Amino acid sequence: MIDDSEDLDDRVYGRAAADLAAMNEPDLSDFEPSEVDEAMLRAFETSGPRTEWLDNLRSRITRDSGSQTRLEDADPDEFPFRVKEFAASYHRLVNTSGATQLLVMGPFQPPFQFMTPEADTQGGTGDS
Repeated sequence: MIDDSEDLDDRVYGRAAADLAAMNEPDLSDFEPSEVDEAMLRAFETSGPRTEWLDNLRSRITRDSGSQTRLEDADPDEFPFRVKEFAASYHRLVNTSGATQLLVMGPFQPPFQFMTPEADTQGGTGDS
C-alpha cells in the first residue's frame, strides 16, 4: 500500500512540476481530488512544504524545463492577498525569457495557484 501511495504522490508531483516548468498552472484533473489532497498533505507540514519535497520539486522544474525555469521563494507581501489556508507557501517561477509568475501552493484546493500582483493596491487613481 505504501508503494502505491508513493507512486501516486510521485505522479501528482511530476505532473505539477512538468506544468510549472512550462510556466502553466498545474492541471491535476486526471487525479481524484482526494488523491491530490493526500499527496499534498504528505508534502507539507504546518510551517510549509517539507524541505526535501520542495528541493525535489525545484529540481524537477529545472530539469523538465531544460534549465529554463526555476522556482524561487517569494515574499508574501508581493502577492495581492494572503491565502488563509494551512501551510500556504509563496513562490515565484522565473523563466530565462524574463517571464515571472507568482505561485501559492499548499495542501488545499487547488494546491498550486497563480496570482497576479496588483499594481495599485488602493484601487484608485493614487489620490488620497
